[in-house]
Amino acid sequence: MSEVNRRGWCALGAVLLASAAACGDDIRPQRPDAAPGTPDAAPEPDAAIDAPPVNPLDKLAGTGLCANPECTQFSVGVREYVPRFQLWDDAATKRRWIYLPPGTKIDTTDMDYWVFPVGTKLWKEFSRDGTRVETRLLMKQIADDTTPGAWFYATYQWNQAQNDAMVVTSGVRDANGTQHDIPSRSDCRACHDRLQPTRILGFGAIQLDYDAPAGMPDLDSLIADGLLSAPPAGGSPHFPLPGTAVDTTALGYLHANCGHCHNPTSDVAMGTSPLDLRLRASMLATVADTPAYKTAVGIDASIPYTENGQMYTKLIVPQDPQISAVISRMNTTMELRFMPAVAVETVDPAGQQALVAWINSL
Repeated sequence: MSEVNRRGWCALGAVLLASAAACGDDIRPQRPDAAPGTPDAAPEPDAAIDAPPVNPLDKLAGTGLCANPECTQFSVGVREYVPRFQLWDDAATKRRWIYLPPGTKIDTTDMDYWVFPVGTKLWKEFSRDGTRVETRLLMKQIADDTTPGAWFYATYQWNQAQNDAMVVTSGVRDANGTQHDIPSRSDCRACHDRLQPTRILGFGAIQLDYDAPAGMPDLDSLIADGLLSAPPAGGSPHFPLPGTAVDTTALGYLHANCGHCHNPTSDVAMGTSPLDLRLRASMLATVADTPAYKTAVGIDASIPYTENGQMYTKLIVPQDPQISAVISRMNTTMELRFMPAVAVETVDPAGQQALVAWINSL
């Protein structure tokens, strides 16, 4: 392990202890430079009365993303990427980056649930009206994804001068005077922990199986670079989506915006709703073979309800979006009915248009 990486890991252990309430698991991490559970050395007598040292990960610049404090230049090995299907975030502009430790591969034994190597880092930046508001960090620190604390989550809020971003330990509503809300730790986990064993929502086979913008990774470039343990055969697209452009747009929207909660590994699916809106590489023969079609079209809503005199009993009613619960729940003003349930306050007009067009085509 290089001296840079060794220092980074040591810093991570200190940060997680000092700020356990951050948007990550509130347990002591397993440190690579000490046996699990080994306590830190006792402080020197004079250090006990001094102010605590500044932790590198208190600032975004200390996470490994940035090559300068303003984070306008990026570290070697960090690659920006764009998923094929976008997640709606109340009109925020987003940028994303990933770092894979040198010499590692992503375990793609299960093409639908990628397992990332220890040391993987992903960042996601949110801007409103051209001003950066927040950057999020996801970092894998334990090989077994089922181990508590395997993934560390943190959020960083940008200052007014746009030259520094500091970690925040709880959610922030209307951050920096915008409509953007920085999520709490529970909000982070409510989305990412519902897709297991992977926790990564936008960097996978379906989302990268397209011709990405120049210089950014896609499925073909990952194969060419030898970064997948079990690369798919054939040429691009490796997993073509079925149906027309209307079908593809709607299924992709559901995958990106709903599939992280509505999928078989989620407690949502195991509890109140068997709805499955996540695309799978092995279930793409026809539109009718996709999980979204099978579990939504013509299917009874697990929680029927009435609003403004209209009863919604079916999730999707072919050729009738006005009485389809999937559309109604994107528009409802009823508490606990609005979807998506986390981190969104407004309706995505383009997304709703895509779903209405799809339902009308069925």
